[in-house]
Parts: sequence; C-alpha cells; structure tokens
Amino acid sequence: MKAGRATSFGGQLKALREAAGFTQEELATIAGLSVHAVSALERGERRRPHVDTVRALSAALDLAGAARDALVESARAPAYKSAVDDLSGVSLPLPPTVLRGREGDVRTLRQWLADPAARLITLTGPGGVGKTRLALELARATAAEGASRVLFVGLAAVRNHTFVAPAIAQALGVLDTAAPDLPRRARAACDGTPTLVVLDNFEHVSEAAPLIASLLISVAALRVLVTSRAPLRVRGEREYAGDVDATSPADLVRSPAVRLFVERVRDVQPDFRLTASNGPTVREICRRLDALPLALELAAPWMKVLTPEDLLRRLTHDVLLSTTGPRDLPERQQTINATVAWSYQLLAPNEQRVFRRLGVLTGRFPIEAAAAVLAGPADSAAAADEALSAAAGLIDKSLLLRTDTSVATRPLYQMLETVRAYAATELIAAGERDDALAGLARYCTSEACLAAEGLFGSAQAEWLDRVRDDLESYRGALTWLIEGGHSAEAANIAWGLMYFWAIRGHAAEGLQWYEQILSLPSLPPVRESNALVGAAMMWYSLGDLGRAHTGLTRALALAHGARDAEMIAQGEHLLGHVEHAGGNAPAARECFTRSVEGFRALAMPWGVGNSLNGLAKVALAVGDAAEAERLLDEATSVLRHCPWFLALVSYRRAILAVRRGNPDEAIGLVRDSLALFRQLHDKFAIVYVMVPLAAAAVLKGDDLWAARILGARDAVTERTGATVADRSVHDLREHAERDVRARLGPDRWDRAYAAGRVTSIDSLINDIDRISRSHAPV
Repeated sequence: MKAGRATSFGGQLKALREAAGFTQEELATIAGLSVHAVSALERGERRRPHVDTVRALSAALDLAGAARDALVESARAPAYKSAVDDLSGVSLPLPPTVLRGREGDVRTLRQWLADPAARLITLTGPGGVGKTRLALELARATAAEGASRVLFVGLAAVRNHTFVAPAIAQALGVLDTAAPDLPRRARAACDGTPTLVVLDNFEHVSEAAPLIASLLISVAALRVLVTSRAPLRVRGEREYAGDVDATSPADLVRSPAVRLFVERVRDVQPDFRLTASNGPTVREICRRLDALPLALELAAPWMKVLTPEDLLRRLTHDVLLSTTGPRDLPERQQTINATVAWSYQLLAPNEQRVFRRLGVLTGRFPIEAAAAVLAGPADSAAAADEALSAAAGLIDKSLLLRTDTSVATRPLYQMLETVRAYAATELIAAGERDDALAGLARYCTSEACLAAEGLFGSAQAEWLDRVRDDLESYRGALTWLIEGGHSAEAANIAWGLMYFWAIRGHAAEGLQWYEQILSLPSLPPVRESNALVGAAMMWYSLGDLGRAHTGLTRALALAHGARDAEMIAQGEHLLGHVEHAGGNAPAARECFTRSVEGFRALAMPWGVGNSLNGLAKVALAVGDAAEAERLLDEATSVLRHCPWFLALVSYRRAILAVRRGNPDEAIGLVRDSLALFRQLHDKFAIVYVMVPLAAAAVLKGDDLWAARILGARDAVTERTGATVADRSVHDLREHAERDVRARLGPDRWDRAYAAGRVTSIDSLINDIDRISRSHAPV
C-alpha cells in the first residue's frame, strides 16, 4: 500500500460499520470486543489487529467474498508512512451519501488533476450544490491511485483567516505556525512527496488566498483543490463552475435528483415508492428545488408527515414567499436560502429557538455545548433535556448531522455551513446572539477547568482528543470574551488548555491567545500570572528562551504578591527548564527544588513527579548518575497515573541507561515512550526520545539502524518545526552521528539516513521488537 492510499484497516472498518448501520457500541457487542477496542481500531491507534479480531469483526458485519478479503488484507498490509505522517491525525472524511449524477464532473476534474500544470483547482458554486461531496470523490479517487498523499482541511468552522495556516499545518503534520513560516515548513513536510491538499469551504477565509499562492510557489510537490462560493483570484487558478444537471421535466423521473430525493424520503418512510401517480409530483418537487442536493435533503424528511402533493403545494407558496435574502444572489443560492428558511418556518417555536441558538456553534459540538447555548446561568439541567430532544428532531429534518467523534462515549453534532449561516442570521435578528455566546463561554470555562485536571491524569489521551473536538468552540468563546474585554474569563479558559497546546503542537496559536489576553486592560494579577506562565510555556516550546525567562520572572512576582501557591510552583517548574536550557544548572536545580516543595504542599502528584524529573535532568547534566536514578525512581512512583509525564521519565531513564552503557534497557524504555507519544499524537516530546534510541543503536554496533533513526528524527524535527532546548540531547545526538558517519562512510550513511527519513513510527517500534527478540535468551 502506498502512502496516502485510503485503504487503512481503521478507515475500512468505520465505513463498513456505518454502512451496516451499527454504532461502535453495537458492533463491539456483536463481535465480542470492547467499545474502546473498536474505537482504537477506527482511529488508527491499533493498526495491526489480531487475526481472531478481524474474523470476529467480519462475522459481526456479515462480510463475505471481496469485502471480507479487502478487510483482511488491510489488516496485513504494512503502512509505508514517515514518522511525521503518524503525527498529522488527519484523514479524509467519509462521504455521508453516494454521489449521484456527477459522473461528467468527476471525469473532467480527474483529467484536470492529471495535468501537472493544474496545481490550483477551485470548485465554485452556491452553498448546497454539492461542491464538498464532489471534492471528496476526487480526493478519494486520487488517494486510491496511490501516487499522491491526500490531505483534507475543513474550513467551514474557521471564522478567522489567521487560523488557516495552523489548519493546513496540522494536516501536514507540522507544528502550528504563522502564515509567513508555513511555506518553509510545508516544503520540508512534503519533502518531494506529491501532495494534494483539499481546502473545503474557503469562502469564509478568502483573505488567506495569498497564503495559498505562496505555498504553491514554494512547494513544487504541492497541489491544492479548493471548494468555495467564489474563486480565489490568484495566478494559476483553474475555476470549475460545474453545477448540478438541471434536466428537463420530461427526464427528471430518471434523473439523479429524483433518485436522491427518493433515497432521502426512504430514510424516514422506508415503504415509499415512486409510482405512476406520484411520479409527476415528485418530478415537480425536484424541479421546484432546482435539483440542488441540499435543498432535496432538507425537503425530503417532511414526507414523513406530508403527502407529495402537500409538500409541493407548500414549496410552491411558502418557498417563494420566504425568499428574504438579497435579490442579487444567484438564483440557485436564493433557492437554497429559501428552502432553509422554509424548513425553519415549519419548526415549532421551541425548535426554532434551538435552531437559532445552535448557529453560534461553528464546528462539531457535544450535546452539553448545545445545552449551554440554550440555557441561562441557572437552568442547565432543563436545557440539557431540551437540547437532546430538539437535536433528535433537527436530525430527522436534516437540519443537524451526527458527525465523527474522537471519544466513543461522547457523540458530536454539526450543522452544514449553509444551514448554520442561516441560523446565525436568525439569531442576530432575534437579538439572542450575545446570550448564546455567553452560554458558550460558560460551557468552555467549565470544560477548560475539567481539561486542566484531565490532562494530568490517566485519561489524558481522551482529554487531548476531547479538547481537539471542542477547539472551534473554544476559539469562538475566546474571540467573544476578548472582544468584550472579559479578560479574567478568557484567561481562565486559556490556562486550562496550556498543555493541550504544548503537547499537540499548537504552541503558536496558544501564544496568540495569551498575548491577546495580556494586552487587555484591567487584567487581575492572578489571571495575568496565569497568562504569563502560559505564554512562557509556548515561548519555551518555540525556543524563545529570553521571552520565556522575562515572562516567568514577572509571573512569579505577581503570584507571590497574590500568594497563589499553585502558580508559584508552576512558574518555578517551568523556569527550571528555561534555566537549564540556558546552561545555568545551579539556578535550574534551585527552581526545581522549590517547585517540588510547592507541589508537595499542594498534594499535586503530577507536579511533584514532573519537577523531580527536572531535578534528574540537572543531575544527569552534571554527571551525577546515582542521584539522577534516585530522583527518577521517586518520580516514577508518583507519576503512575500520569502517562505523558511518565513517558518523559522513561525518556530520561533511557539517557541514563545509554550513559551507563546499557543499550537494551534504553531501547525498551524508548519503545514505551514512542508508543505512548504516538497514541497521544504528541508533537513536542517525540523528537527528544529518538536521540537515546540512536545512541543505544550505536552502543549495540548497529550503525545502519542508528543512521535510520537519526534520519527519522531529523525529518520529524524539520517538518514539524519542533525545537529541542535540552543541550545534553544535542550533545548525545552529535556524538552518535559523528561516530556512525565515520564507520559507515558517506555512501552507506546517505542511503541509511535517507531511508530513515521516510520511516514510520510503527516501523521504528517493529525494529525495536525485532532486535529485542533476536537478543532474548533461548
């Protein structure tokens, strides 16, 4: 299987489960597996399931013949991906419906994509004509050919063009970055690999068009497929304004529009059939709606309570009367707006209120977020019941979708952007926007507080995914709070997300929020201290030690003035890392010692263990191996339920094992850390842990493997932009490379190093297991 090919076991399993109509819970029960196992397989955390697991899933899904063979084969096939590809966590969305009637469009656009000169293709047209669905079809066809890596960047929920660069960076598997730095990072991330990036719903962020032009100029291997209501208007763009075929009334009975409408009607009325008596009416319904897919999707569910004749009569009168949008809009856009408006007017008053309020939720959201935008500060319980009931009704009417979730027990919902935009317009007209956003801010404050705890515990992986699922809600709440001058509330949310931004490689975005908060007037001292520590964490992650030191000095002064013991401990801990990175070991030791004492007084195990690990780092730097081992033992004992921090301790133990000449111990420790960092989609610490692995390979005399590891590590560093501030790691890496280069010679080094640059994390772990088995006692 080639890179980018959309045949992963997880992707196939998810598609087959959804086609069978099973939830993850139902499939797990039938197959005799846990829900967590099914969820991990679909998300790609478990990529090579046991043959018995594959058999159980095949039986539960009632697969036979080619379908069963394809699933079995995908479980066997190796994944030829580079280590940086493992960090992107981005896959093509599964199309919710079969593409109907666009064969000609697909054929033409595939010819365009085959033309090397067509590097920017924009599918244009009004909302609802099927641009996204067509783009997904093209993306999947391109991925199936295997010649290009295909990445999807959904922009429907992005309201600010400055977030386009981080969204593209995430898809490429690099640390989020500002627009000026993205072309350089993207060039390293592609590294000559043909890459197609799909940018969906670009019309909201059209100011980012120069960024796309700059990317295409800088990255020869990159091509971009855009969906937008208007072209980008940059050099080299090819616009495709293909539209849904408006067939004549005489042919509509055989048209894709009629087939789509009948399929959607059968979703709510399974026994519906197209007959000689109702055929002309159905044909006229489709003609009235201009054969637009979204309009058909919105109208079809009403057949559950209306006859075809009633539906046509309402469309004929109500849609024409409810066309309240600008008259200079394209005719088909007016039809879409009118159909959404018509669907809205048919809702009961309480459903209309729910529909309007959901307009502030620009991305995916859980039912708790919906309840929050419905509720006042004191009636959240009643709002939760109302939200759940209303969500079911809106899903039935195709005004709300249930969408992908990272946490199986936490369903997520989303409005199509055309529908959400109408809801937001109605919300403003009703004078309810600020109330809804205040509810969203309350939800985000509560969730960020829970995240601040969850990101330090045993459920860390779930909380990282949970924050990612809510990221657009956090962005919306922070924007509203900052614009309104609510500095303390914004600082509260930002503080809870600090470790998410650091671990998942969103340091540039995190810094942007902290700096905006710090620029607000009347920021309370405690909250200013929070924001300064958060900003310092981002500066440290990005390698700006000077600003990190200045920020922490100010933060600690404020925290001492407010007698905020937790903030003092946090600030001292981070200042210890900054001092150590700056080469001041005595100052680092003093900071870590004070932070250990502070965290112990607060009974915060993750803080105690993390600071003990910092002290061990200092001990290693000054050559005190015995003291480092004692500190690491103590850190391990208090970090048993803090996986990411425990993996950092294992990494530090690996360095100690290398220093003591114990390569096998180091390799085992690195394996555990690598597996966990991959599971967490970590983009911060993973570049550290490969260095002791390479040094251990050198100790074992396996120079070719060491060269491959260093190639993989350098590829991740270059492509993600991750910065290593630990000088001891730099020294260890330089010694390993110098020794290996000298023994291999230029040709053998170059070949092994180049192979490493396209090695996946899975392959590194498999290499470790192979070497461990070959040295196991018989």
